[in-house]
Amino acid sequence: PPGTGDVPLTVFQSLPVEGIFIVTSPQELVSMIVSKAVNMADRMKINTLGIIENYSYAICPDCGKHIEIFGKSHVQEAADKYGLPVLENIPIDTRFALAADKGEIEDIDIPYLGKAIELINE
Repeated sequence: PPGTGDVPLTVFQSLPVEGIFIVTSPQELVSMIVSKAVNMADRMKINTLGIIENYSYAICPDCGKHIEIFGKSHVQEAADKYGLPVLENIPIDTRFALAADKGEIEDIDIPYLGKAIELINE
């Protein structure tokens, strides 16, 4: 979940930050965590570009069914509360871990961050 402690605060104060993405998970406590992150960004006058939900689901390798390992997503409720778009719902994908283990994370073509990348490039 997004943090609102010393590390994000130090980044906000030390680096020129034009905008942030809040990365969260599907659990029910999402609203409280997103609220803290949005409020911190607002106090620092940093634009929140949207929310990315990580660990949204796993995909069964046999049948392709989406399995909500952490339960039903609550990210849209949090996004609606703050008028933010949900940019992505990223599943648990073993290709990330395999590529990271090989030192090839930059080389994999996984389309989950398309909307976020578009916002960065604007």
